[in-house]
Amino acid sequence: MVGHLPIGGDHLISVQTMTKTKTDDVAATLRQIHAAQDAGVDVVRVAVPDKAAAQALPEILRQSRVPLIADIHYAHGLALDALDAGMHCVRLNPGNVKLDLMQKIVDRAHQLGRAIRIGINAGSIEPRKGLQVNKDMELEMADLMVDTAVEWCERFESWGFRNFKVSLKSSDPLTTIYTNRRFARLTDVPLHMGVTEAGTLEASTVKSCVGLGTLLSEGIGDTIRISITGNPVDEVRIGLDLLASLRLRKKNVDIVSCPSCGRDEVDGGVEVLARAVEEAMKGYKGNITVSVLGCIVNGPGEAGQADFGIVGAKDAGYLYKGEKLLCRVPNDKLVAALMKEIAIEEARRKADKSVAALA
Repeated sequence: MVGHLPIGGDHLISVQTMTKTKTDDVAATLRQIHAAQDAGVDVVRVAVPDKAAAQALPEILRQSRVPLIADIHYAHGLALDALDAGMHCVRLNPGNVKLDLMQKIVDRAHQLGRAIRIGINAGSIEPRKGLQVNKDMELEMADLMVDTAVEWCERFESWGFRNFKVSLKSSDPLTTIYTNRRFARLTDVPLHMGVTEAGTLEASTVKSCVGLGTLLSEGIGDTIRISITGNPVDEVRIGLDLLASLRLRKKNVDIVSCPSCGRDEVDGGVEVLARAVEEAMKGYKGNITVSVLGCIVNGPGEAGQADFGIVGAKDAGYLYKGEKLLCRVPNDKLVAALMKEIAIEEARRKADKSVAALA
């Protein structure tokens, strides 16, 4: 458990992000946490590099609706401060915390009922210096990461502590796949997964979806983070979309749109129409699938598999509710007509629920 959030087993896979602010700037840090909350994040990590950051934690915790993780390196005293402040979990790197100090942190977490993440990173694994630079170095590094993680799991358990998870992170998607696969075969300890230092939005999306998508499709992983050099909200959005694409989380608004081609008959192109639907659906709280197609080749068929669909045609498009054609609408009024029908359907569903509750 991380706070109120269950991790592992048959529980939902959770999405994590990390704030990019100076943690002692409480207002800025809370803005990012609240934005991530609004985007659907499950847990947020904050860096705790110094005393000022540690002292800011109680106020940040007070105003957060989601569990928080303190990211600690080198200074074991900050980990103790974070736990005492009420942080739900601390992330520790065994590569930079001495054994006797690690046990002090584990004892405190056990006493307070908090969680720990054992964070193994390719960039800080020990004893890195013993590796030979050759064609097998990458595989040796990956094996060393897994072996190190297993050793620390056994150590934590020997200290009587079980409320922990492990991460094995590399900037290489294939190394990420290999290490997490091997670890999952050896133990049932919950796994937090991510391709670290994956780059800016586009590069990170590709690397993360290759690495994490492969593992998640095999049933491996309990929490994920899409590491992006950029906005934490993008990390949350892409993480949730990745899980939804594998049917591991339900996406409340799923917009299916065609890639467009020379048959596209939408004024300005189907991309403009799809983006207009996305904008109109922002903030929608129900569960719905909407198809947006540029011509009649696949339009009616895709609409039949969605709750609603709009299909572009010359001058005026078509609005569907499932397989049923509702009407033909001028292209510039398609989105408004769609939203009106969605509102009608929502009102009908609410009325049905009210009647059922009274029955």
